[in-house]
Amino acid sequence: MTDDRPKSGAKLRRRGLYGPPPRLTRTSPLVGRLLWHIGDWGRASEHIGGRWEEVAGALARSHVGNTNFLVVLAATPALMADVLSSGLPHADALNTWRANGQLALEPLDFKWSLETASARQVSQETLARLLSAELPSLETALQDARRNVGLEAAAELQPRDGRFVAPEHPANRAALRAEPGLPSLLLPVDPKAFFEPLPGWPAARVLARWEGSDLDRLRSVEPVERYYRLGAGVTGALTRLRTGLFETEPPTIDAAAAIDELRRAGTADTLNALLLYLEQRLIERRALDERLAQLPRSAYSFGRLRADFARAGVPKPILESRGALGRAYGEVTRELGTAIRAAGQELVATGTATEAALDQLAADPQRWASLGGQRARGLAARLSTPSKSLE
Repeated sequence: MTDDRPKSGAKLRRRGLYGPPPRLTRTSPLVGRLLWHIGDWGRASEHIGGRWEEVAGALARSHVGNTNFLVVLAATPALMADVLSSGLPHADALNTWRANGQLALEPLDFKWSLETASARQVSQETLARLLSAELPSLETALQDARRNVGLEAAAELQPRDGRFVAPEHPANRAALRAEPGLPSLLLPVDPKAFFEPLPGWPAARVLARWEGSDLDRLRSVEPVERYYRLGAGVTGALTRLRTGLFETEPPTIDAAAAIDELRRAGTADTLNALLLYLEQRLIERRALDERLAQLPRSAYSFGRLRADFARAGVPKPILESRGALGRAYGEVTRELGTAIRAAGQELVATGTATEAALDQLAADPQRWASLGGQRARGLAARLSTPSKSLE
C-alpha cells in the first residue's frame, strides 16, 4: 500500500501560497499570506531569501562535522555562474565527506521557508544530472573537496539525497508536521542580527513601537520577521509613491520619518489604517503607471511596425518571424517610452501636475506615432544590412 502522506502534506503546505491574499481592512490580522503580500510591496521575501543564502552556509558548516567539507556555490562566483548557465536545477551547497574511499556528496538547499520546498530539489537524481554536465569549475571545486577530506584526486563520486537548510521557525515546524518526510536541517537564528542589515529595518522598528514592541528585546524569529515584512512593505510603498511617475530611479527616503509624519498628520492612527492608506495610494499609482506604459503601444502598434518594415524592404525571413518582429517592436517601444518619459519630466519641471502631464502626452498620439515610425525606419535600415540581426 502506497503511503501518500508526504504528498498530501506538500499540498497542505502550498495551499496558502496560491490565490489572492485575504482582504486588508482596518482590523485584518496581519499574518500569513496577507503579511507576505504587504511585504512584497518592498520585496521582503527577496531580501530575506538573499540574506539567508548569505548566512546559511556559515551556520551549516558548524553543524556538518569537522571531517566534512562544505562547497557553497555562491562563495565562488565563477562556479555559481557556470552552474546557472547550465540551466540545470541545483542546490546551494554540497556537503562532502569521505565514505569507503569515495567522495560522498549531499546537496544542501538554503530555504528560509519550507512551504515551497520539494524533495526533488535535493534528490540524488537532480545532483547526478548536474554532475553529468561536467562543468569545469565544479570539477575544480570537487577536487578541492577530495583534497580536504583526504582522498586521492581520482576518487569516485557518491551522490546522495540531500536536505533543506532552514531556520528554526514555527512555520517550518508546522511544515514538517504536515510532511514529516521532508529532509531538512533546522538551525537557530539570531533574529536581530539576521534582519537588521536588510532594507526596511528602520521602518520595522517604528511599526513595532506602534504596537508596544521593542525589536531589540524580542528573541523569537517569528515576531521579528512579522515586523520586518511590514517595515519592508511600508518602505517599498513609500518609495514608490515618492518616485515621480516619469522618473526611472527611486529616491532615497527616510521611511521612519515619513511614517511618523503620516501619523502626526492623522492619515494613519493605527498600523492597519496606515497599510490601508498606502494600499489605496498604490492602486491609484498603479493605474497611472499602466496608462504611461500603454502610451507607446497605443500610439505605435505592432501592425504598423510590420507595415513600416515591409515598406523599408526588411528581408522576408525577418518579416515572417514573429520572434524577430517582437524583439524589434520591443526595441522601438522602449525607445519611445524613454522619449515619452523625458517629455513628461519636462512638463512636470515647468509646474504641470503629474496627471495633467500624462493627459497632455496621451492627447498627442500622432507625435509618438511619428517618432515610433522614425525609430522603426532606422532599425529597418540596420536590419536590411546582411550582417545585422536581432539575435
